[in-house]
Amino acid sequence: MDKKTVRQDNAGMSLIEIIAAVSIFMVLALILFRGFVSSSRLNKKSGTYLSATTLAQNIMEEMKAKTFAQTALAFNYPVNPITKENRFRFLQEDSSEATDTSAVITKELLKTEDTYKKARLYEEAGNDADKVTASILSIDKGKTYTFLPRTKGSNASKYYFSMEGIKNQNNTFDALVEFDGSKSSGYKKNTSGKKAGKNDYLMPNISKLNTEKNAFLIMDQDWDQNAMETMLKEQLAEAQKKYWEKNHAGVSEPAELNYEDVYANTKRILEIKVTKEAGVITAKARYTLWTYPYQNPDNPYETMTICPCHGKNLGKSQSDSGWIPGCFCTYVSAYTAFYSSEAGNDLEGIYVFYYPNYKSTSSVNPLDEIVVDNTDNLKFELYVTKQIPMTENTHEKNPPTSTQEANYRMSLTIEENPTAKGNTNWNTNLGLYRAQVQLRSNLDYDISNLTQSSRPKLGQMKLVYKEITDGGFTKKASGNSAKTVLDFNSLDVKEAYDRIYTVKVSVYKAGAAGRNFPEEDKILTLDGSKEN
Repeated sequence: MDKKTVRQDNAGMSLIEIIAAVSIFMVLALILFRGFVSSSRLNKKSGTYLSATTLAQNIMEEMKAKTFAQTALAFNYPVNPITKENRFRFLQEDSSEATDTSAVITKELLKTEDTYKKARLYEEAGNDADKVTASILSIDKGKTYTFLPRTKGSNASKYYFSMEGIKNQNNTFDALVEFDGSKSSGYKKNTSGKKAGKNDYLMPNISKLNTEKNAFLIMDQDWDQNAMETMLKEQLAEAQKKYWEKNHAGVSEPAELNYEDVYANTKRILEIKVTKEAGVITAKARYTLWTYPYQNPDNPYETMTICPCHGKNLGKSQSDSGWIPGCFCTYVSAYTAFYSSEAGNDLEGIYVFYYPNYKSTSSVNPLDEIVVDNTDNLKFELYVTKQIPMTENTHEKNPPTSTQEANYRMSLTIEENPTAKGNTNWNTNLGLYRAQVQLRSNLDYDISNLTQSSRPKLGQMKLVYKEITDGGFTKKASGNSAKTVLDFNSLDVKEAYDRIYTVKVSVYKAGAAGRNFPEEDKILTLDGSKEN
């Protein structure tokens, strides 16, 4: 082998070979880079979609956890002015959460064709309640409020809310929440006029209620049989004593009064007192049975009017100094607590269930009376529900007649202390003032007809909203004025599985709210339904 040959064999790569190698490398690198970029974009898109899905689920769970009125309140007044916390749990300031709430804007919207505009709040409408278009009326920026259901116009039974600038897992979104309770949503309510529509209130499903925040008082058909039987025995003893003391010629010896007859003519007063002390809310109740007016026209001794107190113990209790001893026509139970909250817990609702006494037909002085003392001014919903009577032996439903329902009257009084909350002149404009208690009841429906859709409306309540100050009674509102103050609404007796709203939560790219939520900005939509 000569030297020239050796030099050629040990020579390096030619320029052409280098260029070819570099070209191949660049092509491969470009393919790999494009794959990396595509993968990165796909991962980012997947991450954005996952983050948006999590946000939609959080919003939907929040909607299901609140009553509709609470939902509307949270969108219109997101920060509780008392606790300073955000009313949306997933938006509450918490360093452990991935959601930044510092720039989140919530609104209620009105929709006209495909355009959304902000609903007007009380303070934005020149303090004119008639110009408020939001579904929440509050004159103190969310401390107290009343829900204004939409029943007319293009937005009837439809509600729209927005959230802007929600930061979640390094992403920013806007959200549109839509509630639809119209006929097209699949929910219908048949009224006595056979009109279809939506009802904003539902007869509560007790099994689903949180017993830590709701109180239940269920009165038996006979409030206290033992007390009544004792009263009848004491009456008999007094009657026989008087019978033998006086000339009883032509009058038969008195017998024990008929339990059913006396009880049917007994005035029953249920008193409920709600208080808050050291952060603990307590609800307690007592009842009065007043039999004094009962008389048997066939025997002057078989009457409760021979009672030594002559009926004057009504409105008193045995511990009062003015209680007349020896009284057997009046029984007053002791106060018994039926609810006590955990320290710091709010009371959401009190549910009172009772059986009407259909002998109570006087609108001036009815035999059935319920008084709720809320002079500590606690905020809660009060449900007063009359139940269909049961037969004594079989315990089956024994519906009243339509005549009994039409003639039935009862008295319901709610006592509060508006002056203590700075509302001294609350009675001068009852269209704006709202009580702390919100009243829900089926007392305006005829329950003699078991077919719920054809039950006519009635007027059975002697309703009074009364102010009680430290110095005593000062002012009151009655009838329709009391209904306005108490935000009264009748209960819908449907089963709880009937939905009231369809709910749609749509998550959009940031800034979509300012662009009127265009379809191309939508990331995803989550559908559901709301039952109360």
